[in-house]
Amino acid sequence: MDRNTVIGFSLIFLILAGYYWYTAPSPEELARMQNMRDSVALVEKQTQDSLARIAAQKANTTEESLKDSTLSVPVKSEELSAFEKGNDTLIVLENQKLTLRFSNKGGSLNSVKLNDYKRSDRSDLELLVDGKNDMGWTWTDQRGQELNSKDFFWEVAERSDSVLAFRLSVSDNQYIEQRYSLSDNKPFVVDYNVNIVGFSDYVRRGNSDFRFDWSATLQKQERDMKWEEQHTAIVYKLPEESPTSLTTTDEAEELLKAPLKWVAFKQQYFTALIASNNDISSDAKLSMKMKSDNSDSNDIKPLSARLFMEYKGEPTRNADFHFYFGPTHYKTLEKTDLGIANAELERIIPLGWGIFGWVNRGVVIPVFSALDGVIGSTGIIIMLLTIIIKTFLLPLVYKSYISTAKMRILKPEIDAIKEKHGNDLQKTQQENMALYKKAGVSPLSGCVPMLLQLPILFAMFQFFPVAFELRQKAFLWAADLSQYDGPSLGFSIPFYGDHVSFFTLLMTVSTLIYTHLNNQISGVTGQMKYIGYFMPVIFLGVLNDYASGLTWYYFVSNMITFGQQFVIRKTVDDQKLHAQIAAARKKPAKKSKFQERMELAMKASQDRSKNQKRK
Repeated sequence: MDRNTVIGFSLIFLILAGYYWYTAPSPEELARMQNMRDSVALVEKQTQDSLARIAAQKANTTEESLKDSTLSVPVKSEELSAFEKGNDTLIVLENQKLTLRFSNKGGSLNSVKLNDYKRSDRSDLELLVDGKNDMGWTWTDQRGQELNSKDFFWEVAERSDSVLAFRLSVSDNQYIEQRYSLSDNKPFVVDYNVNIVGFSDYVRRGNSDFRFDWSATLQKQERDMKWEEQHTAIVYKLPEESPTSLTTTDEAEELLKAPLKWVAFKQQYFTALIASNNDISSDAKLSMKMKSDNSDSNDIKPLSARLFMEYKGEPTRNADFHFYFGPTHYKTLEKTDLGIANAELERIIPLGWGIFGWVNRGVVIPVFSALDGVIGSTGIIIMLLTIIIKTFLLPLVYKSYISTAKMRILKPEIDAIKEKHGNDLQKTQQENMALYKKAGVSPLSGCVPMLLQLPILFAMFQFFPVAFELRQKAFLWAADLSQYDGPSLGFSIPFYGDHVSFFTLLMTVSTLIYTHLNNQISGVTGQMKYIGYFMPVIFLGVLNDYASGLTWYYFVSNMITFGQQFVIRKTVDDQKLHAQIAAARKKPAKKSKFQERMELAMKASQDRSKNQKRK
């Protein structure tokens, strides 16, 4: 420190010390302050003692009043104890699509089998499995004790081919009824009605909401557990909002303060869902956990939903719910009517955000569905879909080729400019822009068409892994287009895996050939040339365990691109392109606003460089 700094700090210290000395209380003031603190502490202690005595008196009074009330007024819920004993009986309700198994203990749904589908091992496909699926209602009685519907044996009040009703009945006018109904018009839907009649004496007032707890450990249905784990999630819909999904990779929990329209336990290709238009109130709790180390080999992950239904003690309370047990198939979900406006069930399927989802919903799925109605082979449908998409993109491919060819023609002049100016990038770029302007060539015209194709490329990447249409559909050597094709190696190769996917190999080889031909067209050299060969090898490992339908699509896409490139090369004359470029150079160049801004920016950059050198 210099002398001035030391003097400054010393003065500040003296001023602060003087201030604290001047404002410090005298001994008399300290004594008065201590007396005041002692008085306040004494008053606080006396107040706390008084409050404790009052609380104890209230507790004694409440306990005595409760004893008196218990003796004078019998607790109504004790009458329900007669239903705590019985024989557990399984009852089956089925239609063409579903086989449902119920238990009279709790009047609950134990298991769901989808009749038209099989697991990858050809066994029956049970969406919900007995012992790994639990549903039940909980409410609070007058004593504050929680009662669960599964604590009681319910009597069968009605049974037919399409209807099953359970009742917990104290009398003809006092009961809870759970009613399950099937309809041929809605084959994957189970209408679920909960009717509470004259039951207010058996439910605590002031805290009378009924709570529906549903927990299920979903089971492996497909060959590859990896993709089922990644695509298994809880999806829910709030009013006036699009469906939302809990994260699919880690444990998650969500507390929702708004009423719900539906909650879905979604697997890769199948979904179990409960919905209601108005009867799922706020404060729902949704949670998803990772399976434990001692779980069964077929367990995917435990999902649970805690939902609430308002009950205000009214004489009759009717609540309407609907279950959906069926495929996670876009058209099926779109057509399913649960009596809910803007249900958007099809949004359960993750088709991508933004433009990628729009491409899938607006283009890919309609075209695929139209072809599926007239062609029996899914592999041929994918091939035709690819042809349609590539035909639609042909103008962009043609424009990209022309731009690349023009850049190839100008390459000797571009190399000469680079050699002339060496490391002076600003002058090199300035002369290149002038050359492009005279020749009527835009360096971006080759990139933009390729960028416009990316939404379709990524949309297909989203579509195939979740496309129900591919499930268990065979094509050529692939037994299931929704899974990888090819045999197991018996050992694992780092980055590649423990199996061979032949469609992925074909895709990789065709991509390498396409890269080689494209490098010849564009004349690319240096590092960019090798990067083009490196990426297909990366995708060989990345896509090896993807759906074979996806890699079949990419292979067909490459083959069509070869054909398009061959036809374009045969129809485009390089000499004519030379003539066009020469004619463009003779015309007076018109500067676009973009070119003017680029030139001004370059000039400003050059001026700054000159000024820095002068300094």
